[in-house]
Amino acid sequence: MTVSKIVCIDDDPFYRDLYVNILETKGFRVVTAGDPEEGLKAIREHHPDLVTLDVMMPESQGVFDGYGLLKRLRDEPETANLPVIMISALGDREDAEHGLKVGARAYLPKHEMTPDGLVEMIADILSEKSEKAENAPEK
Repeated sequence: MTVSKIVCIDDDPFYRDLYVNILETKGFRVVTAGDPEEGLKAIREHHPDLVTLDVMMPESQGVFDGYGLLKRLRDEPETANLPVIMISALGDREDAEHGLKVGARAYLPKHEMTPDGLVEMIADILSEKSEKAENAPEK
């Protein structure tokens, strides 16, 4: 069985540590990043199966925040279909709709996140991704 790789991007060290603790105990390999630029580098280097992405991060050198990083991932062919779960302190319906419109696979407010819920969401998304790959026509 292949171990799924996840890149977790959040500027808050508490949440980065939390994601590592939750996900590594469930058998995932986790790489963290503290800002969008660092996250983009981690994604390019580690080729993850899924990304968790905070929305409200300081714009990295004025370049982009979480939404900007997601837009950039969707514009690049190598990452256009990479599943991204946005996890944010912003919990309004409009925030979630915007995240999904930009290209997130799911949007999870931090105040609603539970360890089991996060793991279940990731497992479901990776399972769907695996099923699509298995059912894709051969080239």
